Order: sequence, then C-alpha cells, then structure tokens
Amino acid sequence: HDNISCLYSRDIFVIFFNEFLTCLFQNILIGLFNKVKIPTINTCLHTNEYIFIMDVFVANAVYCFDKHGNFVRRIGKVGQGPGEYSRLCKMCLTSDQKQIVLYDWNRLHYYDLNGKHIKDVSPSFYANDIELINNDFIAGFIEAGMDDDSQRQMLSVYDKDFKLLYREFPSFYNEVFHLNNGMHPLRSFGNDIYLKEPWTHNIYKIEKDRCYEKYRINITNGGYPERPEDMNSDTYIKIVGTKVHMADYVILEDYALFYFSKNGFTWSPFVIYSHKTKKTYKCNGRYYNPLFFAHSPGNTPIVCYDKETFLIPQSATTVMRMKERIYNSPLINDSKLMQLYDGLTEDSNPVLFLLHIKSI
Repeated sequence: HDNISCLYSRDIFVIFFNEFLTCLFQNILIGLFNKVKIPTINTCLHTNEYIFIMDVFVANAVYCFDKHGNFVRRIGKVGQGPGEYSRLCKMCLTSDQKQIVLYDWNRLHYYDLNGKHIKDVSPSFYANDIELINNDFIAGFIEAGMDDDSQRQMLSVYDKDFKLLYREFPSFYNEVFHLNNGMHPLRSFGNDIYLKEPWTHNIYKIEKDRCYEKYRINITNGGYPERPEDMNSDTYIKIVGTKVHMADYVILEDYALFYFSKNGFTWSPFVIYSHKTKKTYKCNGRYYNPLFFAHSPGNTPIVCYDKETFLIPQSATTVMRMKERIYNSPLINDSKLMQLYDGLTEDSNPVLFLLHIKSI
C-alpha cells in the first residue's frame, strides 16, 4: 500500500500502514424502516426524537421515523405552493434542532419537526449544496462558481438575511475540465460545518467570518493528480482510478476518521486521528465480527449521532448478503438480529447502523 502522511492544522503527523488500530468500532443496530419504501438514502439527519431520511433520486421525498425505525410522517410534498418543493437537493436542521429545512435548488422550505410548514425563503443565489450554520449564516457551494461572481468562486457565505459575507475557492472548471467528484462537499458534524475542497485532500472549517484549513492529507505515490490547463475530464478520471485517494470523512469530538478508495479495493481502508493524543491509527483490515462491514460509508454523507458515534445506512442487499456469516458468528448473540432479518428481503428499506468509537 501507499504510505500516507498527513498535516493537521497546527500539528504534523504521519500515518504508516503498519500502525495498529487502538480504537474499536461498536456496531449498534437501530432497525429497519418500515411502512415506507425508500430505495436510496441521499441524506440522513437525526434529533433526540426522530430520524429524517431524504431520497432524491427515486421518491423525491423526506420521511420522518422514530428511533425504532417506525414511520411517523412525510415532510412536505411536491408542488409549487407554500411548503411544496419541486426537486430536492439538500436538507439540514437549524442549530436548535427545532426546524428542518429542505432546499430545492431555488427555495428554502422551513418546517417544524411535526411537519408543519413555517415559511419559504427564496435566496438570491443558486447552489448545488447548502448548509445552515447556527441559524446565523448560510453556506452555499457550486463547483462551477457563482454566476454573479467574476472570479467564479465556489463557496459563498451569507448572513441570515442573505447578505454576502465572503467567498472562497476559485472554480476549477474550464473548457475541457468540468467534472464533479460526486460528493456533497459541505458536511455538518455537530454544530460545525466543514468543506472538502473538490479533487483535493484538504478539509476546511467554515465560520461566519472565515474559512480555514483544518486537515490536509498527503498520500505518498497517491492522491489526486495535478490538473494542467489542458487536462480533460475523461483523462483525469482514468488517472484518479489508479491512485489511492480520500473518499469520505467524519469529524467527531475526540476523533476524526478518513476513508480511502481506489479501483480494485474490496473494502474501505480508513484511519482514525485522535484530537487528544495527536496520534493517528490505521485499521489493518483484520476483523472477526462480521458486522464490521457496516463501517463503510459508501456515497452517503455520514451523520454524527452523538459526540463519538456516527450513523451509516446500509442497503438491505448488503445486509442480506452477510446473513449467513452474521448468524454463524460466535460473537453475535443479540436478539435484535432476529428482528433485523424477520421479513427483511433484498428489496427492503436500508438499515441504519450506529458506530461508536471506543478507546481501549
């Protein structure tokens, strides 16, 4: 494997692939969604009472479930009237977790957690990713750059009245390169908002008055290649397929996890960085508990569940494929597994797993 060296904002640390992992994943099954068919999960949010699931590509809908996976209600509906959306792009919670906000490319729709429509807001900008920050300011992102910005910067931060505060990151788009890396770059972890700059391994923290680099990961003999002016999209994506690169990340209170990808990988390698000890640990891929498969985030944004726990949905097809190994494992005797597979088929809704990082 390639060696990886990483630069944290104020501390340098190096990851070697012979490191051992001193943190454990604890898998906690919270159940499957019933009564509503959700073929895909594009975004997932949670509060103390509810879990919200958004399916963009198939249902174009947002569903609310309780913590046991029971369907509670649908939030909003398709249409052109108040509280109605056209095509969903993103959802987020206000920082007090009392309202859920749906973004449909040109409007923000606010609802309380009971699904009651509160207001619609039409911002003066268009973005393909958006996050609310502390009910105080809003971050919008578009790879091609904002239309009204002569410098075509990708990130724009506005106050609550949609007055522009600042912009960052000139667009990498040109006549021959206009490739989206397939990832929503804005992520919400706790009360903080982060941005992964497209086609780099740099992660920034967004605040009201500034955006600054929080993590930088350098992969020896890997990583995203340089993009010369004449580099076209087809050539670039072929090169990326031959390199190890960061595919996803999650920021917790005491730990940060970074997942890596490359064509031919049969699993998702990852490392864990401890904010307290300033040390980084690598999972060597050896495991005994078959529920370990659930750690992989795929293309679904990871959601923090509490300070050291995050939530990842897994398709019913994947869970069914692991059924024999799970039942044959001497490490798993939880009666909840019986509930999991009771009636579960490959066409069922996704299953949510809570993964807790526990120091040992």
